[in-house]
Amino acid sequence: MKERIVGACAALIILGSFVSRKGSERKTRDWVTQNDNHPIFSEKPSDPVLSDTMLAGYAGEKTSAAEDLEMMARFIDSVFILIKQRDTADYSTNEDLVLFLHGSNSHRLPFLAKDGPALNGKGQLVDRWNSPLIPHPISRKLLELRSAGPDKIPYTGDDLLWPDRE
Repeated sequence: MKERIVGACAALIILGSFVSRKGSERKTRDWVTQNDNHPIFSEKPSDPVLSDTMLAGYAGEKTSAAEDLEMMARFIDSVFILIKQRDTADYSTNEDLVLFLHGSNSHRLPFLAKDGPALNGKGQLVDRWNSPLIPHPISRKLLELRSAGPDKIPYTGDDLLWPDRE
């Protein structure tokens, strides 16, 4: 008899916890619905991917050219953390790197928006002066990025480099 009473009490406690959770979920859903009028983006991205958040503000008024290059390098490093199976041939040129970021990787996942601020009309990753970034794989774990700088001519004194070797 005691076993039945204990079992019934346990069942009532479990049922009570489900009922109390159900009420709190409704409040949460109502709150989320009410705040849907304030989206993060002014327009919904055409293909929401990691770059939508990690490259927000890229080449904007509030960032410097060095910050842009660091932002791009950290974005690529984050993708490399997710895609462990890769070869330096996957990203040895700007075009290869873009293909890799668009989904030609071992996971077949896109990480870079096809219409993002980091791409020019040719589909290349660019700096704030619309010059293609120059990737240079140092090893499987380290990718050097070069911006041609304001003169738009690579390998001159105003180039920006990530990681900065100075």
